[in-house]
This record gives sequence, structure tokens and C-alpha cells, in this order.
Amino acid sequence: MDTRRKISEFRNQLNGILFHEKLGSMLDKMKRVQNTVTQIGLALGISEDKLHIVEEAASLAMSDLATAVVTEFTSLSGIMARHYALRDGYSEEISEALLEITLPRFSGDTLPKTDAGTILAIADRLDSLVGLFGAGCQPSSTNDPFGLRRISYGLVQVLVENNRNLDLRQALELAAAVQPIKMDARAIDDVHQFVTRRLEQFLVDKGINPEVVRSTLAERANWPCLAAKSAYKMDALSRGELLPKVVEAYSRPTRIVRGKDVNVDMEVDETAFETDEERALWSTFLSLRSRIHPGIEVEDFVETSVQLSQPLEDFFNNVFVMVEDEKIRKNRLSLLKKIADLPKGIADLSVLPGF
Repeated sequence: MDTRRKISEFRNQLNGILFHEKLGSMLDKMKRVQNTVTQIGLALGISEDKLHIVEEAASLAMSDLATAVVTEFTSLSGIMARHYALRDGYSEEISEALLEITLPRFSGDTLPKTDAGTILAIADRLDSLVGLFGAGCQPSSTNDPFGLRRISYGLVQVLVENNRNLDLRQALELAAAVQPIKMDARAIDDVHQFVTRRLEQFLVDKGINPEVVRSTLAERANWPCLAAKSAYKMDALSRGELLPKVVEAYSRPTRIVRGKDVNVDMEVDETAFETDEERALWSTFLSLRSRIHPGIEVEDFVETSVQLSQPLEDFFNNVFVMVEDEKIRKNRLSLLKKIADLPKGIADLSVLPGF
């Protein structure tokens, strides 16, 4: 019965399948996915000549939900789409993407391999998460009727294991912009946090020290792939000698400026330095500042930061920060604040042992 018609002819029948009363039919959902795949593809660095494949695959995706075979055997969704698309003369890549939008279906399932399939799988999951959170369907501790934990864990797996670096916040905002209900910033925050918790679970499941995972996610959760790579590297480094040294180096300035009234924008005044140790620490900071940035590899950050250990030790052994003279005191606090802020965007070292 199904093969009497082309797969593209089943698409309009998705109008009769409800996704959610506040979010419309499956056809509405797939139109939303179609509206976001191009921007998600560009954000993932897909070349423009590949984008038309993604767009054509998006125009057919999930159409097999309306076929007789999938209505009877729902677990064949995606599998039948691939068969029917190949039978209708669509390319291998488009047909494969129609299966891959459904992957992974469960923990340990295969992941999408093609660019088009990966983008569709990401766009579809983003739409489900943002829309259902906006419609008030957040899972409780005992109940998750829409399988949002599984959907979110699948999104994390696709991004991390397929090495796709995506700005999660921007992607969630793209998905939110096409929803039929008004999405406020808080709902997007909730989804972001929800995905971050699945990412944390994913990394802990891989055997990474939970403190290392929390340290990395505190600063890099918005880029799940980068966060995962950083956590793996930091976990390895935590068993060596350098990372504990660096953690200790940053801990002292951080603890001193914590709770103090330090103006973040206050410039350090070199003319107010009274000791050689202050000058040496400032000079080391200046030489490191341009090399330490939010996108730096973790091992480079650790290797670079080790250079602070000795100047910091000399400083604390010979310089008293909380002097009576307000100008000198604030200048010293400002110098320490700038050093304490260097790990921002890389890792929150304060959750690591030895801090």
C-alpha cells in the first residue's frame, strides 16, 4: 500500500498526527525543524554546497510516520523512510539522513554518521526540548512522559561523540524563535541547565572524576564538545604534578579577593608598586594575559599558568596585601583579582581538591 505513493506524498498527512496540543501537529514540528537546519548547519561549519542536502532531507524527514508500515510498527520509523526514499530515487545521503534523524534511539545505539543526518538529529532534539519545556512538560523526578532525559542525553552524545562544536545557548534560541508559543529567557535557561546536567551525567558515566567534570562545566557547558574534551584532558592532568600546582597557585589570590570590595575595571597602577615582588608578578601576568583566553586548550592553560607559581609565592612571602594605605591596598587587590580571573571561560578551579 505504501509503495503506491511517493514518500513525499505522506508529508502532508503528518498534519493529522498531534505532537502536542500547544505545539501543533508533527507537520508543524517538522516545518520548525526545516526552518532551523540551515542556521544550525552553518553554526556547525557545514559547507554551503552540503546545505541543500540537509534542506531536502528536512523536507522529507519523519514523513514515514504517516505510512501504513510505521503506523503498525512505530519502531520502524526512520528505517522505512530510508527504504522508501531510496526506492523513490533519492540519493544515498538524503535517504540515510532520514534514518539518522531518529538516532540514537536509546543508550548505546549507533549515532548519525552523515552531516545531514547529524544536523537533522540535533535540530529535531532542540525543537522537542525547547517546545516541550515551553509547554510546561518538564520531567519530574519520577515522571518523564515525553522522554526528555533520553532526548537530551542523545543530543549530548551526538555533539560530543561526533565532535560537533555548537554554541548551545545560540542553538536553543534559534529553536525558541520558531515555536508557536512565547518562549521567555527563563525557559531557555531551564533547557540549558537540563542539557548541562545530562552532559555531566554523560561524562561521569565515562569514568571522569565528578569534581573535574563540575570544574569544566562551570565555565564551558555552553560548548558541550569543547567541555567534554577539556574534562577528559583535565582528568588526565589531575593525576600528574602540574595541575595541582596550578590549582594551588590560583587558590591564594582567589581566596584573598573573595568577599572584598574590588573594582573589576580598576586598572593596576605600576607607579604604586613598592616592592620588586609586585613588579615581578605584574610583569608575569602581562606576559600570560594574551596567551590565556576562553578557547585555550586545557593543557596549554596549565603549562602557561605554571609560570605564575614562583612569582606568586615570592609575592605572598614578602608583600602584605591589606595595608593601611588605601591606594596601595586597592592596587594590590586589583592585581590579584586580575590573576584570579585568568581561568574564567576555561575551568572553575575552586571545586578541585587542593584549592
